[in-house]
Amino acid sequence: MSRKFRKWVAEYQDQAWTLARYLLKDPAEAEDACQDAFIKLWHNRDSIDPDKVKPWLMKVTRNGCLDRLRRRRPTEELQDWHRPDQVPGPMQGLHQHEQGEWLKARINRLKEPYRSLVVLRDVHQHSYEEVAGVLELNLSQVKTYLHRARKQLREQLAEVRP
Repeated sequence: MSRKFRKWVAEYQDQAWTLARYLLKDPAEAEDACQDAFIKLWHNRDSIDPDKVKPWLMKVTRNGCLDRLRRRRPTEELQDWHRPDQVPGPMQGLHQHEQGEWLKARINRLKEPYRSLVVLRDVHQHSYEEVAGVLELNLSQVKTYLHRARKQLREQLAEVRP
């Protein structure tokens, strides 16, 4: 295995897995989707511009997840997940944990491409340009759709706050 490829795996595997986890809501299926994406990266490693590996990989991961979602039965929904690096510790307050779970649930209810936009931009903190490349949108669309997604989340938050 090339050193370059190992470096890419080390740098991007957590972000790819988290994106897949948000979209698929199933850790095993997210692992499979990531593995498929990295296999595609391996096969295309010599033809991808090294500066564009991250957006390319996120795009391939997202598209693979969307393909998997299309193949699912419409009623199939899996719940009860969390990011591996955000497992609550014993000192973390219950209120903060509940807010985090509430927000994750609301992000999961967003329609595409809103969900992917929020995950890529707000959770993973990709640049607007990277998000545009991954989702094949122009910069204006990214900003507009992201504004709408955030507005939906704010409205839902306003409904539960006294």
